[in-house]
Amino acid sequence: MKPLILDSALGTEIENRGEFLPSFKTSIWSAYCLIHNPDLILQIHIDNIEAGADIITTSNYQATPELLKREPTAPIYSDLAKKSLELCQEAIKITNTNTKIAGCFPPIHVTFRPDLSGNQNQLNDFYSTLGAIYKDNTDLIICETMASIYEGTTAATIAKKYSDEVWLSWTTRGNKGNASRLPSTELLDDAVSAGSKIDVDCQLVNCVHADEASEAILRLKKEKRFGVYANSSIFKANPLDGFVSDADEYHHLHSQFINPDEYANFAKKWVEDGVYALGGCCRTTTDHIKKIKELVDSL
Repeated sequence: MKPLILDSALGTEIENRGEFLPSFKTSIWSAYCLIHNPDLILQIHIDNIEAGADIITTSNYQATPELLKREPTAPIYSDLAKKSLELCQEAIKITNTNTKIAGCFPPIHVTFRPDLSGNQNQLNDFYSTLGAIYKDNTDLIICETMASIYEGTTAATIAKKYSDEVWLSWTTRGNKGNASRLPSTELLDDAVSAGSKIDVDCQLVNCVHADEASEAILRLKKEKRFGVYANSSIFKANPLDGFVSDADEYHHLHSQFINPDEYANFAKKWVEDGVYALGGCCRTTTDHIKKIKELVDSL
């Protein structure tokens, strides 16, 4: 069976097309575009479908109740989730395809900061609201960039109440170049085991260097289905190692960009390893998706 192809990075596409993209650490990041220029996001979805994506993901990653507090005039997160779903549906209608929609369950607070995860009631309200919006309107729910076992298993457990298919994607980003641990410092092995216990349909890694994703696959391969959507970069040693304050800074300090062809070389190995789904995260574009499509079509 040929692997499913996911879409490219939303933030990278927004920035490359000249739209304002504020910092995800201090602002509402891609949600700014969702509010102020949704037509651009629609076009990004269309371009990903035409590049070969089998699945597009809703664009509400940064539209959470905690992060939208940074923008008092912003619509509520549920309205933005509905808008992001409508944009996916419209893109599929325009392209006249059978592209699948993945409803996004993002971290409720700043990505890579599991210490800021909400309490059980906050997470239940947040994910249940999203789940009700996605129910019968998406093909699957994907819990993205989960940085702790608590965060990931909570999201996935709630997702299973609203969708017949649930994917759980972990990140090992910024953990000292170590693909074996989440930002929480918990072992990826333990995270994958926790995901297996709640019987998710596919476990993935995302938002990590491509070479670190390849290492993480060694821990994912024992699953019935596994996937990857990595960043278009590889780990590069840097002597300023001791002068960083968080996982994101560490990631960028030790980052070397790779082009779509180089990314496709990693993708080829992931396919050989038996990946069920693959696509792109930060710094990937529709050109990366086109290369993946060429690779998959050649199988």
